Amino acid sequence: MSAHIKNPKRQISELSSRGAELTRTKRWIWPLQRQIAAMLVMAIAIFATVIQLWNYRTFMSTEIERTQEKHLVIAQNMSLSLSRYVTDVARVFAHAAQEISNNDSQITRDIHLTLLNTLNVESMVLLPAFGEVSAPRIRVGKDLPLPEEVVLDDLRLSPDAMLNGVQISGLQQIRGERYFILGYELPDQRLAIGYMNTDYIKEIQQAIAFGEFGHSAIFDQYGRAVAHPSPKVEENMVDASGISAVRRMLNRETGVEVFFSPPMQMDMIAGITFVPETGWPVMVPQPIYELSDAVNGSLSKSYLLALSMAVLLGSAGWVVSRRLARPVRRFTEISSKISDGDYTVTLPYEESSSTEMCKLNESLKSMINQVRSSDNKLREALRLEEEENKRKSDFLVIAGHELRTPLSGVLGMLTICREQRDDEDFDKYLDVAWTSARALNGLVDHMVDFAEGTTGSIQLKKMPFDIEAKLREMEALYKSLARNAGLDFQRTGLGDGSTMIVSDPERLSQIISKIMENAIKFTKDGGISLNSEILQQDERKLLKITISDTGIGIKESELERIFMPFEQVEASFTRSYCGMGIGLSVAQEISKMLGGSITCESKLHEGTRFEIWIPIELA
Repeated sequence: MSAHIKNPKRQISELSSRGAELTRTKRWIWPLQRQIAAMLVMAIAIFATVIQLWNYRTFMSTEIERTQEKHLVIAQNMSLSLSRYVTDVARVFAHAAQEISNNDSQITRDIHLTLLNTLNVESMVLLPAFGEVSAPRIRVGKDLPLPEEVVLDDLRLSPDAMLNGVQISGLQQIRGERYFILGYELPDQRLAIGYMNTDYIKEIQQAIAFGEFGHSAIFDQYGRAVAHPSPKVEENMVDASGISAVRRMLNRETGVEVFFSPPMQMDMIAGITFVPETGWPVMVPQPIYELSDAVNGSLSKSYLLALSMAVLLGSAGWVVSRRLARPVRRFTEISSKISDGDYTVTLPYEESSSTEMCKLNESLKSMINQVRSSDNKLREALRLEEEENKRKSDFLVIAGHELRTPLSGVLGMLTICREQRDDEDFDKYLDVAWTSARALNGLVDHMVDFAEGTTGSIQLKKMPFDIEAKLREMEALYKSLARNAGLDFQRTGLGDGSTMIVSDPERLSQIISKIMENAIKFTKDGGISLNSEILQQDERKLLKITISDTGIGIKESELERIFMPFEQVEASFTRSYCGMGIGLSVAQEISKMLGGSITCESKLHEGTRFEIWIPIELA
């Protein structure tokens, strides 16, 4: 058997890989009939796509040019309307300020307030000349608070010649409303300020809307939104000066811009300009995708024609290829059954459709015979290998149990001899022999525990027992071992209260022993502590065992490795401290079987702290 099949697992893996490749081939390669039909459809589709792309680029270019011209004209008309509006506002405001300054009567106020309100100026205040603190203020219209001193200074010091000396500030937020502040310095150096709302500007902006997202937008001379289709942008006076199109308008440029709109989250094409008197940016943007949709709508008929031709020629190819693919399909079905493991398929005694199909028929017959033979050999080899692995695992368990008995006798006798020693050299020999036998016994224990864990033969025997008594027994053993190693040992227990619990006492002792042995082995100076407590977590009881030492410690990057089989902290430690590196792995495996876990915290050269958490029931 071994001469013919050297590695059955490898051959099975190769067959599985080949099967997977055949499955992928079956999945991604179409039958001949579909390929012929698909090639015809693809040829038509490619030709139609090239024509449509050319048409799309031509139509799209025309649409963009038309849109640019249209949006620029609209933006310029909006700019002209706003220019006329602010000019009228400036003239009426300057005239009203002069008239009220010369004749501050109620009739004069009412007449000019009515005229100002028609231009959306809600209020006007005449402030004293600069430095005249005691001079009275004259207010017409709403009682609105004065803007900040910085705004007043700008209005006083920067008269606008284009608006007959009237200056317009940037957009201001006053009592939750948005206003432009008008400023006009009278001949007697008094400053008249007015509060112009944005109603008319908003009406102009809302009058321009087309498509789904086509709109207009108006900003103040600092790039803040005055009128915008997004209420959130408008109410928060969002600063849009970072957008390329707005920056160009703030620089008093007119033209067309393609940019990304953050509020709309889409690419836009816009006509851009500005209001000459105020520097307000005015844009008329539209999403580029709307232009693309319009072009696609124009090309929809040609899309339908191309699709119809593709369906017609594909159907013709399907009919022609069907006659060619029948014998191929029959052999494909047979091959599929073979690949699924059905070697009982029967092939035609002779295939007469064509010479090629006849050769394929004979090849398949030969392949089936070879596969049947190989399958039987592989199954037998796999059975033998599984039996061999089971014998190895059984041997480890049996050998461990058999070695424990004589080792226990050796340890017992050596212990008696050590207690009755007289000769100094004899004492040294006994110490060496006792230490070696004890170490060998520990290694055998670890080996058996690990073998039982890997084969799944660990059996739990839960029963009521006194956990405090069990820990006192372990304290007596490890306290003696710690003192022999020159270490301090401390234990804090559960007290004399109710310490009867339900769990597996032997497996619990096994977990604690393996961690205690590690603590003693890896600690040279200082001491070891063992603490136990019963905690309530949600609706269950947990036994928490804490084992701390002042030993060599573990790097944080190495903590995940310590519970892996045959792993120790470093290669140097493995040689210095001996051991197979399976104690913690066995302890973790047993804790999981008990429904618990083990955690570890450590600092290099400072010590290590293990916490054992085991769910229990109180007896």
